[in-house]
Amino acid sequence: MKILLSIIVFFSLQSSHAYLVDHVRQGDTSESIAKRNMHQVWIKYGEHYKDYEEDIKKWNPKITDWKNPPNDELLYVDFPYDYYVSGSTWNPSLGKYEEPTEFNQKLSLNAFYASSFGSYEEKTAEQTVNSDQNFPITLGLGFSTTNEQREHFIVGSVYWAQASKAKVSGNAASSTSDLSVPGELGYNLYYQYYMKENSLGIYSGYDYEKLNTLNTNEIIAGSPLVNIDNRVHYGTIGLTKSFSFFNLNMNLKSSVSKTLTSTTTGTKALTGYKYILYYTIKPEGRFSFNMFLKHHELEGPTKLSINRIGLSIGISIF
Repeated sequence: MKILLSIIVFFSLQSSHAYLVDHVRQGDTSESIAKRNMHQVWIKYGEHYKDYEEDIKKWNPKITDWKNPPNDELLYVDFPYDYYVSGSTWNPSLGKYEEPTEFNQKLSLNAFYASSFGSYEEKTAEQTVNSDQNFPITLGLGFSTTNEQREHFIVGSVYWAQASKAKVSGNAASSTSDLSVPGELGYNLYYQYYMKENSLGIYSGYDYEKLNTLNTNEIIAGSPLVNIDNRVHYGTIGLTKSFSFFNLNMNLKSSVSKTLTSTTTGTKALTGYKYILYYTIKPEGRFSFNMFLKHHELEGPTKLSINRIGLSIGISIF
C-alpha cells in the first residue's frame, strides 16, 4: 500500500492544465480567445496557438462566425469532457455567460463495460485459503450533475458483475477446487468539489458493495466449502486529477473507503478498508478507456485480503 499511496501523492502534486470554460468578450475573435487562454494549456500546445485556435473552433461548433462571435457566449477552451466520473463523458452545449448566482444543474450519463481479475486470501490461525474470483463481464451506468461554473458536482454509478468459477486452494484442500461464485452488485454516490487554483478535485460520499467470501473459518470443523454473502457499506474520500501527456488527455482518480456497517450470512460481519486507483485515457469522441486497481483489507471470521485489476471502456449516452 505504500507504493499505491506514493503514486497517488505524486500525481496529485503534479502541475497540469484542467477542464476550462471562458466566455466571449466585446471585440473577441477566435485568435484573441486562444491567445488569452494559451498560458493555461501550454503543456499541450507550447507556442502553437494556431493549433489551439483550431481546436477551440472544433470544441464549439455552435459558433459559426469566429470573426464576430456573440458576446457572453460560453466556450470550451480545453478538451470538453467530464473527467470526474468513471467512463468520462462529453459535456452538453454551453449557453450564455451568467454570474454564478444559482446552482444551474447539468446532467450527463454514461455506460461502461469492464472485465477484471481478482485474487482472494483468507487467513485464520489454523489455515489459509486462496481463490481466484474473476469477473469477465461487468456492466454499469455512471452519472454526474454540476453547476454552470463546474465547481460543485454530484456523481454516482451502479454496476453488476458476473463471476466465473473460482479456483480455490488452501491448507484444508488436497487439490485445487472449482466453486461457482455468485455475481456482485455495487453502487456509490459522491459530492465533488473542483479546486481551480491547483486543478484538483476532492470528493467524498457513500459506497455499497455485495461481496463474496468463503467459509474458511468453518472448513477445519468439516463443513463443506460454501459462499458467504456480505453486504458492506463504506464512507469514502478521494482525489481526482487531470493532465496531458504527449497530446493525450488523461485522469487519475484515487480513493480510500472505510466500512460503516455490514451484514453477512456468515458468523461475523466484515470491517476494514478499501483502496481504489483509477486511470482514464479520453481521446476525442464518445469513448473512454480505463484501468483500475482495487485492494481490500477486511476482517471478520478471517483476515481477508483482495487484489483486483481490471480494464473498462465507457461510452457517453448524453
